[in-house]
Amino acid sequence: MQVDFIHGDPSRPEFGDMFGGWLTEHAGRTFLIDCGVGSGGPTLVRRLKERLGGRPLDYVLLTHIHLDHAGGLADIFKAWPETLAVVHEKGRAHLARPERLWAGTREVMGELADMYGRPEPVDPARLLPHPEARLPGVEIFETPGHAVHHLSFRLGGTFFLGEAGGCPYYSGGRLFSRPATPPRYFPDLLAATLEKLLAEPDGPAYVGHTHEMIPGRECLRLYRSQLAFWDEFVRRPESARRIDEDPAGHLDRLIGRLFQEDPNLAPLNALPPPARWRERYFMRNSLEGFVRHYEDQARESA
Repeated sequence: MQVDFIHGDPSRPEFGDMFGGWLTEHAGRTFLIDCGVGSGGPTLVRRLKERLGGRPLDYVLLTHIHLDHAGGLADIFKAWPETLAVVHEKGRAHLARPERLWAGTREVMGELADMYGRPEPVDPARLLPHPEARLPGVEIFETPGHAVHHLSFRLGGTFFLGEAGGCPYYSGGRLFSRPATPPRYFPDLLAATLEKLLAEPDGPAYVGHTHEMIPGRECLRLYRSQLAFWDEFVRRPESARRIDEDPAGHLDRLIGRLFQEDPNLAPLNALPPPARWRERYFMRNSLEGFVRHYEDQARESA
């Protein structure tokens, strides 16, 4: 299966070409899996038109509605009036009326959300909710964990896992990973999702924001082991936040230790400073998900 990653340029250069979607043809239809940030929507549309050369774009398959994966949908719909999108039923209303989606993004990301771009509402009639959506040749899996409304897709044996398998990357020919566990973190849901996907036949996969095809089962096993390491790390007594310790400083110190102790993060130290800042930023969100979850557990059991 021919799969091309088509990216839209965000407004900040340190994010490079990491946002966009995977374009492929299968069973006589053209699919785009995810569509990147809203600020990259016009560029994404232009590049898709160049690649499609007048052919239709039949469907957008959304793994989830976070704005780095679904923010460009309004531009896609304007450019291709016949295109439909498949989305989890829990996310459909938020794309049609994105006020709460935007407020939640701003709460988690602060001013960096402006780089993603404020989402425009889309016509709900063009949003096919899972599980009602039935597309020939497309298998749809509910894969909650990164988000409760997360979906994964399989087309012709190729998996598109969104962030259900973390954020893997290659360095020196070896596969590494960083977690994708934003607040809120749902460890039980994510663990069940990984076991569910691992029970499926192995196949090539596109995961996170990686442009390369990777071995699906290897990625999922790596992510499972990394989550176990972070779980043990956050539960250590020396990782607990003291009552007088500021949350931001606490997270920064934990990240510094993780860069030293988690072997899957070591190659990130070699990135140029802007890209290293970007990766630390996303890691900080992931770590906050862990910390909040276990601090909530501790309060409930006290």
